[in-house]
Order: sequence, then C-alpha cells, then structure tokens
Amino acid sequence: MSSLKDILSKFQFTRVLSNDSRTKLVYILGQVDGQDCVVSFEKTQYEDKLIPALAKSVNKDSMEDIVENNIYGWCMAQVESGEADTRIKTIFPATDVHIAKYEAQSRVMLVETPELYQKITVPYIKSIPEKRTAWVHNILGGSAEADRVIYHDRDPDEGFVILPDMKWDGCNETLYWVAISMRSDILSLRSLTSQHLGFLKKLRDTSYRLVKEKADLSPHQLRLFIHYQPSYYHFHVHITAVAFSDAPGVVSGQAHLLDTVIDNIELYADYYQRATIPFVIGENHQLTSKFV
Repeated sequence: MSSLKDILSKFQFTRVLSNDSRTKLVYILGQVDGQDCVVSFEKTQYEDKLIPALAKSVNKDSMEDIVENNIYGWCMAQVESGEADTRIKTIFPATDVHIAKYEAQSRVMLVETPELYQKITVPYIKSIPEKRTAWVHNILGGSAEADRVIYHDRDPDEGFVILPDMKWDGCNETLYWVAISMRSDILSLRSLTSQHLGFLKKLRDTSYRLVKEKADLSPHQLRLFIHYQPSYYHFHVHITAVAFSDAPGVVSGQAHLLDTVIDNIELYADYYQRATIPFVIGENHQLTSKFV
C-alpha cells in the first residue's frame, strides 16, 4: 500500500471531478503509477485560538481586488496563520465507482420495490468485488486505524466498532462518527429483521453513552441514521450532531433515522423486506441505468 506522501508526490492531474464553492471542497482525478487516483482538498474552519489574531495575520502585501465604499470594504488576501488549513484525502487505486461518486452529476430519485431489490439491487451487490470493502475488515480486525477507534465490541453477532468518520473536523458541533457492525451478513437496511433489534438498540445506547462521555452531547442532540443506498454494503450507522444541520448524507431519500428503523421492525418483523424504498442516487451510478 502506497503512503499518502508517495501518492501526492506522484500524482498527475487529469481533471476536476467537482468543485463546491459553498463547502470549499474540491475533488480531482489523476494518475499515480498508471492507476486512477481521487484526491480531495477541503478548506478547514479557523481554530478558536487563531481567531483573535486573524486581522493581524493578513499579509498586507497580498491584498488585491480591494473595494472600499463608505463603511464597507473587502478584498482577497493571504492569511498567514502558520497552521495546517487544508484537509487532504486520497483514494488509490480508485475504481470507476469512486470516480462516479465524487464527480459532479445530477441526482435522481428511484423507487425500489422488494421485487426490484431482488431483481436488480441484489445482483449489483453480488457483483461488487470483495476487495472494495477490504478497508472495513482492516478496521474490524484491528490492522488499520486502531489508534482512531473509540470503541470496539468484538462480539461476532452484536459487536461493532465506533470511530470518527473521515469527514469529521474534530469539533463537537460537527460531530460525525460511524459505527460498523462486526457481522458481514447484514448488507444494508434491507437485511434488517426482528432478530437484529437487540443489536440495533445496543449500538444506539452505546453511541449515546460514548458521545456523552467524550463530547458532552446528549441523545436529543444527536442524529443516528442509516443510508440507503449505502456507499458500501457492510452494515454501518452514522452518528452526527443535530447542530451539524448540513452534514453529508442527511437528506431525505438517503438517511433513515435509526429510531424509526427500530420502530418499523418492532411493528413488522420483516418491514424492510416488504417495504418499497425510494432513494436518491447519482445519474451516473450503475444502479440508475439498471433501474431506468
């Protein structure tokens, strides 16, 4: 496995996949040793300790496009904080699925009946190479990211790992953790039945306790949800702060609240095998062409 430094030093730019001016997040595609690689650059927020000195940190010689009108003024300039201010992530080697995921594209709403799930989605899931989730098994086995793990229950039936999501910037207001099941046979929301209720409740209650201990956020300040379709078919739950109102993936048509999922299964043991589930997905995703 190539190191992050090696990947960045060898990276040859191909094209921009997306550039979001609101989130200050850009994804670019390139080549490393003849293989595709996706790199993201995200401007981070200012640290609290730097804010009092921000005005004095402006490089006056770098100021350009200056506009002054009555009491208002604005310009472009460099702020010399001396701190790392850009979060960089790489996916290497990147697959066509990764490229499609991060490329700017229109979204569509698809409606999946139980019949379409069996006919289209299940074959799609089975076609995904096992190596696509090797990174998940590295975490579960303790061979990767062990220093980031917050909690690890190794019970083969009801165990799970909780760790910070790579999207989290470390602030409580934008808390973003993920809980990953030790079981490999729970692929997604569609796999859940009444036999998983104990596991789901244990995961929920443990998440509440740990977030309270480590971030001093109460259950009513948290949002626990499951994506459908998920980005990878090994069951996991997203744990975010409610204050993080525009957290990635919290939109209707993608996020299913864990409490609602538990309640649905308590009402009907096979709810998610019987339900029709609409979901939002990129127009370039493989499932889109199959459904359409």
